[in-house]
Amino acid sequence: MAVITVDIVSDTICPWCFIGYKDLQKAINLYKKTIPGGSKDEIDINWKPFFLDQEAPKESIRMGDRMLKRMTPQQVAAAQQRLRRVGQAAGIRLSFDGYIGSSRLSHQLIYVARMKKGSAMQSRVTETIFEYQFERGADLSRLGTVLEVAVEAGLDKDEVQGWFEDGLGLLEVEKEAQEQRENGIQSVPHFIIGQHHVDGAVDIGAFLEMLGEAKQDKKQE
Repeated sequence: MAVITVDIVSDTICPWCFIGYKDLQKAINLYKKTIPGGSKDEIDINWKPFFLDQEAPKESIRMGDRMLKRMTPQQVAAAQQRLRRVGQAAGIRLSFDGYIGSSRLSHQLIYVARMKKGSAMQSRVTETIFEYQFERGADLSRLGTVLEVAVEAGLDKDEVQGWFEDGLGLLEVEKEAQEQRENGIQSVPHFIIGQHHVDGAVDIGAFLEMLGEAKQDKKQE
């Protein structure tokens, strides 16, 4: 059995990170069905924080309004149409009615979920965060929303609230996010699979090829 580590550098306010993860999941399912011995292998996904907005905004704003700060109305409409089309292909019903604010609380929850409960729970929490952000129109800069996410993912509300009250993972998240930029990562999603580093949207076939090569590299170790 091979253990293949996949690092995903992402921000929870990035729709392409959600889309990329969905496509990675499909590639992993194919890997387990088509690669000899793949069904017995373990794919260990490790989420790494990144802040697209390095300075946390003081207040959340509507997602569409945030896009208008960077694009014309025509560009926003085109970008949303493309995201909806690509998202639908990935199995995501993207909504742009929600709010964008600081992603620090969500990253803190993701980090501590792995530290306390392991990688499977970390991915469950992360996927639930993405669903709240991009399908339900939630405001993840609010502690109450993040606690709701934690409970839906299977965590105990009182335990998680204690994590936040104690500041668990907060400094580590800031440090790791800074390390990503020091390592030359300027955009997300960024995937690290074995020897491969790849930015942005990756098709399922490319993910499958990288996973297969990572397995071969493990055999040679």
